[in-house]
Amino acid sequence: GLPRSGTTLLSTILNQNPKFQASISGPLARFARAIITESSSQGGYRHQCPEVKRKTMIKSLFENYYDDVTKEVIFDTNRGWNLLLPLLKDLYPYTKVIICVRDIASILDSFEVLIRKNPYANSLLFPPEADINVYTRSKFLMDEGHTLGFAYMALKQAITSAERNMTMLVEYEMLCKDPEKTMKAIYNFTGQEYFKHDFNNVEASYDEFDNDVNLKGLHTTRKKVEWIPRVSIIPPDIQQHYKGAEVWRS
Repeated sequence: GLPRSGTTLLSTILNQNPKFQASISGPLARFARAIITESSSQGGYRHQCPEVKRKTMIKSLFENYYDDVTKEVIFDTNRGWNLLLPLLKDLYPYTKVIICVRDIASILDSFEVLIRKNPYANSLLFPPEADINVYTRSKFLMDEGHTLGFAYMALKQAITSAERNMTMLVEYEMLCKDPEKTMKAIYNFTGQEYFKHDFNNVEASYDEFDNDVNLKGLHTTRKKVEWIPRVSIIPPDIQQHYKGAEVWRS
């Protein structure tokens, strides 16, 4: 789903279930795309690696990537899966895709809060020319090839596709306000037996990833699942520009 929309929080909650494995974004979706891209890059490659062979390779990739996992259920987190629903439907017909969503302006605001909490560092999320002010940062994030824009376009493709019945939308605000009701809906959607989660003890951090992009707190969850309203720090014209962008609510 969308960044800053509860994917890390949801993964942390899910990991309380001893049957489940979930984490922050992994590379498996990119690996699958790379096989398709590279085997199609030249005429000779296409003949030596036809579609049936690509499919076999990708399925083997899935099986080998998780061959060391002992858990029964895996939640693989990557925003690119929304672009690969036809592939997932063909390889694993019963795949379920949980898409975390949130107001676009609130996502931009959440990024901006993090950036201003790190005033002595330039995040590697942005090139120097984009890391000038809130306007340049918001514009960069919403570009179709970058963090939020890429995920937003992938989301819109998924929820209007022929495979949309594989997907479930989870609103960040609802997850925070009523985590038990939201989790019961997720268990119902995935066909798993409900597990009693502790929503007062979900604290987690993934410092190694955050250090890689030089932005502390990017994948940190508070101890208690709760909704904490706050005043936005992004200018009103940016908020207005993205008003109504939440197409999944239409």
